[in-house]
Amino acid sequence: MMGAMGNFDVLPDSVACLILSKLKNAQMVAQCAMVCHRWKMLSQLVDTLAFESFKLFEKKVDKNSKASCLEAIVTHMLLNTSGIRNLKISYHPVVWPWIPNDYFCEEKVCNWLRHVNMSLEQLTLVDPNRAKPQPEKLLRLSECKKLQWLNLCYGMIPEVPSSCQRFEQLRTLYLDLIAISDESLATLVDLSPLLEDLKVNSCKGLHSPNLSALNLASLEFANNLDVSTAMIHSVSVNAPKLVKVSLSHVEKLVIDGSALLELDLLCHVRADIRELPALTNLNIGGESWALDSLTHLIRLATNLCCLHVDAVIDWKYPVQIQSILHHLLELHSMHIGADFFECLQAGVGTGPLGISTMSLPRLASLSVVVGCGSHSCILVLSTLLKCAPMLHTLTIDAEDLRKSMDNITFFTDILGLQRDHPHVKVTLVCPNSLV
Repeated sequence: MMGAMGNFDVLPDSVACLILSKLKNAQMVAQCAMVCHRWKMLSQLVDTLAFESFKLFEKKVDKNSKASCLEAIVTHMLLNTSGIRNLKISYHPVVWPWIPNDYFCEEKVCNWLRHVNMSLEQLTLVDPNRAKPQPEKLLRLSECKKLQWLNLCYGMIPEVPSSCQRFEQLRTLYLDLIAISDESLATLVDLSPLLEDLKVNSCKGLHSPNLSALNLASLEFANNLDVSTAMIHSVSVNAPKLVKVSLSHVEKLVIDGSALLELDLLCHVRADIRELPALTNLNIGGESWALDSLTHLIRLATNLCCLHVDAVIDWKYPVQIQSILHHLLELHSMHIGADFFECLQAGVGTGPLGISTMSLPRLASLSVVVGCGSHSCILVLSTLLKCAPMLHTLTIDAEDLRKSMDNITFFTDILGLQRDHPHVKVTLVCPNSLV
């Protein structure tokens, strides 16, 4: 133990400060500061601090403690440091969702931001204020000229103050459970010329945001209806460098998809997109999908490498397999959910399968969810196997296979597929009661 202490003592201050900055939370840094005079001095030079109420209050403060208690802790420690680059201050009220009037004082938050405005690069602020706006806090944030990463949780932004400065270096902006208007969100994006990554999680007040961001590469609207209470009507984005979009419970998406590489849609989205020439990953899931919206997206994406369809379709009708998949020459992996597979099964009898003209030369992994083990199911699987010479893995999920006398034939035919295509590893997942 003495040898270990001696080794630490010979470390230069820069290395020792780096070690202290790697500690999980500010409480541990404060405990280290009490060890000796040198460690106290070093604790004032750390550049990373994390204050989290769950950790700070555990077994030490009464469970009904107010935000003011955490304010005092942060103020006492933060104002004794210099050069903070990464700061996390998270207050989680014990009573959910919020204790009335129990949130950070705006004046205290502004004092913290003034103290770090010359050095701060990354900030997470979890403040349970949803009672009133705090415009002064936004002004102080805009004075942090080195700020590159910002995560605000809770809070209220009905409008952005006209005197708010530009976030010149901000590249990542996450807004969680914020009450914010369409106009305020658009203004924040406009004030962040270098913004590359925007995530909006269950923010109340959004209806039809229209965003313009020349450098935006990643956009996510994670809209949890249990929190935000209403779907977002539409999201319109002018972002020529946008390569990744993820939407949850958004009714309409309006973008130029020319640079888009990844598209992840949960719950029916009507996409106003003319083309998706670069799209490599398409993930469609959730409820309330219209089949024509789903098939439109697949047909637009001519260079797909990964297709995952696990959507609940409101009104199913037959879809011919060759009409929807014949252009996917770059497809490497594919998952077909139960509803969409049912549409492909129904499409078997509506016309020729077109095996001779359909090719999936790069398809290596395929998984399907089967609800009905009819002859048409085997025809669809057989077609896919014949059209995919590089296929090496086929997973058939029959967990929800409906009980039928046809199931005996279905299992026999699966064994036949395995015999005809010995290079493919066929895995069948089903309840023991059906075997």
